[in-house]
Amino acid sequence: MNADSVKCEQWDVGAIRVTAVVESETGGIPPQMFFPDATAERVRAQPWAAGTYSDATGHIAMRVQAFVIDDGKRRVLVDPCVGNGKDRALPFWHQQEYPFLDRMIAAGYPPNSIDLVVHTHLHADHVGWDTSLRDGHWVPTFANARHLYVREELEFWQAPEQRTAEDVFADSIEPIFRAGLAETIADTEDLGGGLCLVPSHGHTPGHASLWIASEDSEAVITGDFIHHSVQCSEPEWAEVGDLDIELATTTRRQVLARYATDERLVLGSHFPTCPAGQIRPSGDVWRFAPVPGAVRA
Repeated sequence: MNADSVKCEQWDVGAIRVTAVVESETGGIPPQMFFPDATAERVRAQPWAAGTYSDATGHIAMRVQAFVIDDGKRRVLVDPCVGNGKDRALPFWHQQEYPFLDRMIAAGYPPNSIDLVVHTHLHADHVGWDTSLRDGHWVPTFANARHLYVREELEFWQAPEQRTAEDVFADSIEPIFRAGLAETIADTEDLGGGLCLVPSHGHTPGHASLWIASEDSEAVITGDFIHHSVQCSEPEWAEVGDLDIELATTTRRQVLARYATDERLVLGSHFPTCPAGQIRPSGDVWRFAPVPGAVRA
C-alpha cells in the first residue's frame, strides 16, 4: 500500500486525542523477512488478521508512523519515524523524501506546535524526524519541544561500539543535545497530563512504552515490544531487531496477558491499516481486535 493513500486516523482517549501520522506503509511482505521463525502458512492460520493485517497469501504489511497526543494544552509527538535525507544501512530508509511533515501540517500539527517529543527507544525509525538538514547541518525539526530520552537507552546507543557507519546518534540525537532541547529521564517517568512511561525491555535495553490515561479511559503506545498484530497469536516470534530475544519474548507475553484483562486501547507503532485495537484472549495466546479511528483527510 502506498502511504499517500493512507489518511491520518484519530482516536479519543477520554479528553485526549491521539492521531497516527503515517510516514510509510508497505504490504506484501513475506513474514519471515521480519520474523525469522514465521511462515506464511502460520499467518494464514490466524483468520482474525486476514484482510486488515495480512493478505490471502499470508504476507503482511508494516507501517512506520508517529503518534501525536493532544489534550488541548500540550502536543506530544511519539517516535518521529525515519526522516528525510539520512544515510541508512537499510535501502528502503536510505536518503528518503517522505512528505511526513506535510501530513503533520495537514492533520493540524505543524512542527513548531509540538511541545514534547517522546521516544520509546532510539532505533533509526523512531528518531529520524527529530532533525532536518538545513545548510548542510542537522538541526532540530521541532525547535519548541523538549526531547526526552530514557537514560539506559541513551547510554547504550551513545557507546562507541554502537556508532556504526550510519551513526543515527550523530545525525538525529546529538544535534538535539547541542541545541539544549534534550532531557534524560527514567523508564518509569511520569510525564504529567495522564502520560507515563512503562518499561518494556528486550527489543532494546531501555525500551519503554507510553501509557495514556484520561477520565475513565486508558491506552498504550507499544513502541517495538511488539511489531505486528500477528505476534499476539505468535508471541514467540522474535523480530530481527530484538537485541535480547528471551527478554523481548517474556516482555511480550507478560504485557499481552496484562492488556487482555481490560478494555485498554493498544496502539501498535508498526501495525498497518488500523493500528489501534484491543487485546483479546485466544486459548493460551491472544488476538488483536481493531478499533477504527476517525479518518482525517
